Amino acid sequence: MRVSGVNIFSYDNKSANRQRNGYADLGLLRISSATMPEDTFVKTLSFKAGLPSGIPIKTHGQYRYLTKEHDIHCFYCKRLLLYAGTLQDMLDSGVFSGPIKDFVEKVKPYRKVMKKGQGDVFDQIEKYAKKSPQTHLSEIVQFLYQNSIKRLVRTQAKIFKKLMDESASLPPDREQSFRKFMKNQHKRLYEKAYKEDFNPEKFAYKMSKMIPSIPNAELRAYLSRITEPMSDPIFANKDSVIPSELANRISKSKAAKFRTANEFSEYVIYRVQKIGERLDRQDIVRLCEISKRMIEGKNVIIQFSNKDFMHDLVKKELASIKGTPLYYRMVYLANKLPNSSSSMRSFVAKHRYSNSDTIGYKLLEPSIATVEHVKARANGGVDDLTNCVLACKADNNERGSMPQYLYMDKWNKRNPQVFFNDIINIANKEHLISISDIKGMSQTVLDEGHVKVDTSKLK
Repeated sequence: MRVSGVNIFSYDNKSANRQRNGYADLGLLRISSATMPEDTFVKTLSFKAGLPSGIPIKTHGQYRYLTKEHDIHCFYCKRLLLYAGTLQDMLDSGVFSGPIKDFVEKVKPYRKVMKKGQGDVFDQIEKYAKKSPQTHLSEIVQFLYQNSIKRLVRTQAKIFKKLMDESASLPPDREQSFRKFMKNQHKRLYEKAYKEDFNPEKFAYKMSKMIPSIPNAELRAYLSRITEPMSDPIFANKDSVIPSELANRISKSKAAKFRTANEFSEYVIYRVQKIGERLDRQDIVRLCEISKRMIEGKNVIIQFSNKDFMHDLVKKELASIKGTPLYYRMVYLANKLPNSSSSMRSFVAKHRYSNSDTIGYKLLEPSIATVEHVKARANGGVDDLTNCVLACKADNNERGSMPQYLYMDKWNKRNPQVFFNDIINIANKEHLISISDIKGMSQTVLDEGHVKVDTSKLK
């Protein structure tokens, strides 16, 4: 199979329009309670590496690379950070796809970096490894699903009821819209069929979350190339004519054949599904099947997703009352919904259809080290080391672009000092971070996060 070429699979409209039933986990970025990130769904991460000895770091990649050789704690949650390359090496070497006995042996040293939900799942896996050492991760998640989903739905339904009670205070027109929105969310919660429009941007985002857990690097690159263009706003109108620049990014050989956003969406979904089938990735296959049914205007069954729910709640349903006490009360309630980083049941439900590679990858992915801009770039923050700390991917995503002092209300104000102690120690011993950068960083944290840190041990 030639990934870089244009003829990986043949395409025909007849095959693309076949009717199939399926399920998919439509997950979007979890939104913080005070603001909605202004960035698009699809984010391209840079994983530059290489750290010159004795020379102060200059790039984001070098900053993250510190976590490969040193214990560095997340600025927010204080958990140890994981270097992204370490996780990718585990995936590529088959650590996640083998028997759980081998998986536990190789991953146990990283238990301390896992978020609560993922850590609880790992503990369950470790127990099963003693009873059934040849079992695989996907089999354990399937086994845990039935008991997990019943308890999870009960918790979610209680929060839904509180949201409905609060909605009585919405303006009449918004209350009616909100009740319709919640009716569809209830159908998701109890896996009942209903009609929903296809959203190319959401499809591109969901693929961006699935692609990293594919072991084949060439396939990762290919899938990114054909799906990322669908995040462009022009795809929002299914009848829009796609310009040649975007069309050629998807497929030069097919650009003349397809013209509209709808035609290109069908083409991309078909190609993605074929790859998903060959990889035995049921999560990808189901996403494609349900996307095709949306395009065809057919009823779909969609598994409830916190991230999808939070995005639509904040960006659509509550947008007109943003900043009001009612807005904050409702978003606060919504943020109490269990998510895969805080709840084992939520993690199990989310990965009901995932294979072992994906499950293993997602157990550790939230702990990946990312560069966090203290003053968000969306709010005018500079892309300079004095404005950058290291935080886990989960916390970085959750904060979005909200002011740091608001997000710090969720955390112990002593946690940032632990992070600063780590980098001060590195600076004193190896001179990889300059004194001026660390002092500038501490001042920015004081200005933006309203947190004072001690840098007196900096030599």
